Amino acid sequence: MPTKTLSLHHLIQLPASPAGPGPDAVYPTILALHGRGSNESDLIDLANYLPKKFLWISPRGTFDLGPDAYEWFQISQVGKPDPTRLANALNTIDKFIDEVIANYPVDKNKLYLLGFSQGSIVSMSYALTQPRRVSGIISQSGYIPHESGLQIDKINIKGKPFLLTHGIQDSVLPVDWARRSRDTLQKLETDLEYHEFNMGHTVTAESLAVINTWLENHLT
Repeated sequence: MPTKTLSLHHLIQLPASPAGPGPDAVYPTILALHGRGSNESDLIDLANYLPKKFLWISPRGTFDLGPDAYEWFQISQVGKPDPTRLANALNTIDKFIDEVIANYPVDKNKLYLLGFSQGSIVSMSYALTQPRRVSGIISQSGYIPHESGLQIDKINIKGKPFLLTHGIQDSVLPVDWARRSRDTLQKLETDLEYHEFNMGHTVTAESLAVINTWLENHLT
């Protein structure tokens, strides 16, 4: 299936097996949001290490940082995203979700956000404010921006599946920020799974194994 022209440049990867009989068959879908300074090619390769039943859609961040480097919102202070800039990023993702549902065989009832670093910040923020639009969140090396004025939907966020993975030695986004996010999600009564690994600001075979199991469990 060719990539279509939507509001965000993006890559897609279809599962090897068909979604089902008929022209209206749809796939469980992962929307992968890369980190600051990366691009749409970064996370889509994770599809090779995770369950093969998913349609992957990997968009490019809105703002250009240089050759093949993008971000979802511009930063002035690490750890405290500007509320307006973050809100604009969430609106961008909301529009893009509408577009991919309209243009690709996406099962809107099995749509997961998978992010890394800034992509995780956007993913978790979007889920907290629009929980009915996504089936679950995989946050790698990210955090909830508590000081950015998120209007959390405290009713519909209850029971929402979240998987958080973070490196104890992360020197970019400290693990304490992930622990605060963990505590927040527990208070909101989400269906939370939290893991720390002996790693830095990265993804490892060990963290991917946890994600693989989590996704397999949510496909049943």
